Amino acid sequence: MEPIKWNDEKIEEHLKHLPPIRDRRSKQDLFLKVQANINYKDNKGKRLPSWSIPALATACALVIFGVFAPDLMKNGIQMENSKVAEQSDKREEKSLDDSADKDQNSAGIMKAEPSVAYHAPYLEKNLKAMNKDWVTVGYLDDQAQLVIPVSFLTDQDFYVSKVNKELKAFNPKDVGLADSPLEKAKITEEEETVIVDLPAGSIDGAEEPLLQALITMTFANEDQKAKVELRMNGDKGYEFQRYGTVSEWDLKVPGAPHFRYDAPSTDAFIVSLYATGIDTKSMPKEFEDALEMMDDEQERGLKPLLPKNTVLGVKVINKDDVEITFPDSIKLSADDTEDLMMIDAILLTAESYGFESVKFNNTKIDSIGPYKLSEEIEGVTGANFYQ
Repeated sequence: MEPIKWNDEKIEEHLKHLPPIRDRRSKQDLFLKVQANINYKDNKGKRLPSWSIPALATACALVIFGVFAPDLMKNGIQMENSKVAEQSDKREEKSLDDSADKDQNSAGIMKAEPSVAYHAPYLEKNLKAMNKDWVTVGYLDDQAQLVIPVSFLTDQDFYVSKVNKELKAFNPKDVGLADSPLEKAKITEEEETVIVDLPAGSIDGAEEPLLQALITMTFANEDQKAKVELRMNGDKGYEFQRYGTVSEWDLKVPGAPHFRYDAPSTDAFIVSLYATGIDTKSMPKEFEDALEMMDDEQERGLKPLLPKNTVLGVKVINKDDVEITFPDSIKLSADDTEDLMMIDAILLTAESYGFESVKFNNTKIDSIGPYKLSEEIEGVTGANFYQ
């Protein structure tokens, strides 16, 4: 057989087809190393045939590959596995940190969302200290399923004037709410009567069941007005699609349990069950019965503020004063906004049933928010103040 005629180009081409050898030395260094060994043997007087030099170079390359490849592959796999493990450890560590943060933050509903804006009520004495007045305006949630009362600090003025001013000044979309149907109306007053004059067909089918609650929650505050008169284009009586023509409503907000509503924004509100448009005859007749409902999930996005199966002790002192005793299972925290919302929801519920003061027992803390829990709390004013 005729020997293969090797030259530098064929050797280089042949080496290119070999599996890659990952080594600190380049191919040129390896080739020079082999060449040096060949020259050394030549100097010893044992000259190799010329055709065997390329073959020897190839063999050396294969030997080198055989020696280094397993270790290189092993080290490469170990390095890759180490890298994957390191990344996995980092992900696991981050997951544990996030989980720890989540567990720590989920101790209260507001802690889970530190950026949530809760709009608390005011105490009358604090308003007087600021020389401020207030007004409440009813808005709708973004699905037109609830009336969300929003209160504002104002200067002294006629109540209807304050309502009209805030309807123009406030943008409900800033807090994740929809416009108020009252924005379509011309609102005036005559003594104890509020006159709401609406254009024909301005109230759509979704707004109709909520309109009475919305108007009542807007104008019944502090019993300044006794009734609302509805007009349509200046004529007495508004014609609804499902109720027919309605001329007037009494302005009286019934007693009702209060719950939490989270807007699509970061805003949280306390809302009465009456805000769902429910028939007032189906509302709990007694304050104690209302409290029993406040640990249950409700429809239309209303969430409970009392822990499940919570039983509060209720002692009615007289028609104006009531005492609430917390069970030992509830541990209040002065820094927990959820606990503050729970206190506010109980106070607003008590106020809706005609109680003027509430004394809390077994709270295990001295104060929360603006309240000193060792004393009777009275004069809770408005709901969901927006500043």
